[in-house]
Amino acid sequence: MDDHNIDTAILSLSAPGATIAGSRDNARTLVRKWNDYAFEICSAHPKRFGFFAALPGLDDLEGALSEIDYVFNSLRADGVTLFTSYGGEYLGSKIFESVWAALDKIHAVVHVHPNHSFAAPFTTPFLPQPFIDYPHETARTASDLVLSGRKRQFPSCKVILSHAGGTLPYIADRVSVLSATIFAGILDDGHSPRGGEQVMEDLKSFYFDLALGGSSTVLDLLVNWAPPNHILYGSDFPFAGGAAEYFDAALESYPMNDQIKRKCYQGNAQDLFPRLRLQD
Repeated sequence: MDDHNIDTAILSLSAPGATIAGSRDNARTLVRKWNDYAFEICSAHPKRFGFFAALPGLDDLEGALSEIDYVFNSLRADGVTLFTSYGGEYLGSKIFESVWAALDKIHAVVHVHPNHSFAAPFTTPFLPQPFIDYPHETARTASDLVLSGRKRQFPSCKVILSHAGGTLPYIADRVSVLSATIFAGILDDGHSPRGGEQVMEDLKSFYFDLALGGSSTVLDLLVNWAPPNHILYGSDFPFAGGAAEYFDAALESYPMNDQIKRKCYQGNAQDLFPRLRLQD
């Protein structure tokens, strides 16, 4: 962190998350150990670290809701990490409505990270899922949250999409225009967006971290599409290794407006996590 002039980091448990533990009980035990450990680190260095709490899979609704209550009321977590799908369901599924309701009630910050796609079979060892499928999974679950109406139903959740939103900024017009045509008059659960303009508004309401997203090809699109106060620095360290270093250097050299860059590096995150705001 010091080598890269990072004052504060948010810790999180990345994919595959608690499912690596195997059984439901083991997953509950694993996330409790992780959350308690992250809390210890943050308590020892309160201005240096925050953490996104881990949850057991959302297919374990009872366990997920219990852990939400614990991490926010007992550990004062700064947010929570969800993965893009659970048990063949994306995050907009009505099955997960109770989880979103609990998070919305406390105005939670929700960090969404991709996991392995249930819809993408193994094809070749030269195309592991993080290469291509992870960005698509982020776009799929974000679009599902919007078109299902879950994003409007629970507006107090501040949802961060990993990796500059994956492929979402690239396909956002396609999603908004086609959905307004194909689903005209049938998105009727009371919360779904009405028409392409509302779909686009909801797609832009996400936050976007820049982990593995600092290249000029990505930034040219994201900076000109997303609200400038919704772009956040991210590193994907230590998981991405040398790739994180590459994208970090690319971001640093990108010719971005100084005010926007300050927002990306610090200001926008401080607005989301005011307890971590550094004292001048």
